Amino acid sequence: MKHTLAKAVLYSLLAPVLIGVVLGIYYALGAQQNGAQLFFAVLLSAIANAHILGLAMAVFVVPGYLLMYKYNKVHYSGVLTLGLLGGALFSYAFGAQAGFLLVVNALMAALGSGLFLFALRRGSAREA
Repeated sequence: MKHTLAKAVLYSLLAPVLIGVVLGIYYALGAQQNGAQLFFAVLLSAIANAHILGLAMAVFVVPGYLLMYKYNKVHYSGVLTLGLLGGALFSYAFGAQAGFLLVVNALMAALGSGLFLFALRRGSAREA
């Protein structure tokens, strides 16, 4: 169980890279010039905000999942909601009171919790 949880948390840490690549490509394609520079700026900004995902996973998602697992009431929507809530709260606490950065960080944490659930399901399918 611990090995599966650790692997699932590592999968969730891919969320900043995925968000950075997708948003970087979107903004680079929309830019008239310096598309590569804009892509790397957005990618590095997303990776720099990975601490918000890590805190959301450590404080909300993993303890919430373990509590649901203990009572045999795991709901994927509940885990995703915990990720979204944790991302929004930590993003707000670290300076993004409103705007685009708050939404991106919250969605990055929700994607991280989704990757966490994906890795858990993938790990449990291999064990069975």
